[in-house]
Amino acid sequence: MIKENLAYRSIKFIFKDIVFDILSWPVWWYTSGAVNAIKKMGRVISQGNQELSLSVWTKNLFTPMFGQYDWQGRIISFFMRVFQIIFRSIVFVLWILIAFIGFIVWLALPIAIIYEILFNFGLFKSLL
Repeated sequence: MIKENLAYRSIKFIFKDIVFDILSWPVWWYTSGAVNAIKKMGRVISQGNQELSLSVWTKNLFTPMFGQYDWQGRIISFFMRVFQIIFRSIVFVLWILIAFIGFIVWLALPIAIIYEILFNFGLFKSLL
């Protein structure tokens, strides 16, 4: 009785848990896993915006730096902030591009792995 129960549970574990997990993994990867990856990409982009402080630089574009309200301080502050906004915008665009490329690589990874496995087993030789 105990051995039958153990054999049944073992077979159930092998077929239900392992096989089902292997077969359901691609479905998860491209559905809820992809949604999680998009949320992560959004958090990375939000973190980039927060670290580069583009909105703060833009909001204070016409505010003199260091409390220098004379015309020289205003001109220097304006051009310094314009330079900072341009530079930080370029860095932020690169930040977004890297986050997007990471998401695309995340999506393509299972396809590349399956292709490499099939290629290394020589299954594409008969197709070519």
